[in-house]
Amino acid sequence: MKKITFANKLGYMLGDVANNMSFAMSSSFLLAFYTDVAGISAAAAGVLFLVARFWDAFNDPFMGVLTDRMFARRLRRQRGAPADKFRPFLLQGSWIVIACAILMFFMPSGLTPIQKLVWAYATYILWGMAYTFVNIPYGSLAAVMTQDTAERASLSVARGIGSTVGNLIPRMLVPLILSYFAEDQAKGYLMAMVAMGAIGIVSYVIAYFTVQENIRSTEPPKAREEVRPVEYLRVIGQNRPFISVSVASLAMIFGTMINGAMLIYYFKNNLNAFTLMGVTTIISMVPSLLIAPFLSRLVRRFGIQAVTAVGSLLSAVFFGLTFLLPDNIWLYIVLSFLSTLTMNIPNSLVWGMVSDCIDYNQYLTGNRQEGIIYGTYSFVRKTGQAFAGFLAGLGLDLVGYNADLAVQSAGTLLGIKFLTLGLPAIGMLIAWFAYQFIWNLSAEKKQEVYRRINGDNEGRGAAA
Repeated sequence: MKKITFANKLGYMLGDVANNMSFAMSSSFLLAFYTDVAGISAAAAGVLFLVARFWDAFNDPFMGVLTDRMFARRLRRQRGAPADKFRPFLLQGSWIVIACAILMFFMPSGLTPIQKLVWAYATYILWGMAYTFVNIPYGSLAAVMTQDTAERASLSVARGIGSTVGNLIPRMLVPLILSYFAEDQAKGYLMAMVAMGAIGIVSYVIAYFTVQENIRSTEPPKAREEVRPVEYLRVIGQNRPFISVSVASLAMIFGTMINGAMLIYYFKNNLNAFTLMGVTTIISMVPSLLIAPFLSRLVRRFGIQAVTAVGSLLSAVFFGLTFLLPDNIWLYIVLSFLSTLTMNIPNSLVWGMVSDCIDYNQYLTGNRQEGIIYGTYSFVRKTGQAFAGFLAGLGLDLVGYNADLAVQSAGTLLGIKFLTLGLPAIGMLIAWFAYQFIWNLSAEKKQEVYRRINGDNEGRGAAA
């Protein structure tokens, strides 16, 4: 099988840089835009996130089905000639997702409170659907680029780096842009999203021209279309690796999304260091980039289960310590450095584990259909995001946050701290349990899976 090149890894990494340009803006700054600029209450914004994310989550499996069926028709038109399944979506969907993201951070003047909420629902849901149109095919790419365990780990690490960079850039630059437009925050948020969108478009285009699909399907198109998604989803219940990754991701996403949404409030109110938010983000995230090249070696030596479980547990400990210790910017910098560093281990490797789940489902069913499996996994992640967005908005109301107050009450500050740090600690602890006790795909079992699926589908290439 063709080896993955540095250019392939770079392109795959840039794909998630592009994805996270708009996603990080949504998860880290949209709630603040709604409450502090648009005048939408935190509770109403929380309900919006819940409804929109659930709508978006249910779209994901259908996008997976659509991806598989579109590819089946493409093969039929080309009479079985080689064709890319996922790459075209990077180019076709790039401008759509960025345009919708910009609209999400634009609030027309003169709207009534109800009209503002309608606009927020419409633009947020449209962005979510556009994001799904690109992200489901992008996420499925790794499974058709290689079957080699080490290469999959390296692709997963590359995606993790892309995700880190994609989150780092907005958290670093947006506070500076907002400070520059301090007298016109509405314009500041809009200009920030336009800048992030420009970086995203360039990244999508480079990703399209540098990634390659090396595993080609030889199944007849008709057979591929006749596989019913309901039957496929029924088998997922027997897929323990998929259940493990789903539980871990649900908990991890729930905690980290709340952390991302609440961080701006924590820096403004608890630490009184909003202008340092970008700097501390760099300090906490850069080490994740430094450890990334070593993750593949750790996986080869200790196995992916052990590495992800230990990383999750350590991250839970460091988040917990940050919550228990007094609010202090220097303590936060040190412990944030450690919690983010260890959290990035399972967060980076999870995408390679999803590819293993795709192989295992083929082992169980005899059918591959990467789009459906990844779409279902994305549904799980979006469910976590939905509850996180809802609880972040509702939580602010419950702890008594008032945007008009210069200084929040002691109870409100403690509530903000728990939402920002306590819940991520709990989420990472649940992730540790899932990786430690549910995942059952050993190295020997992987070899059995590869032998079975490559024996049944000769043309997919030899497993490592």
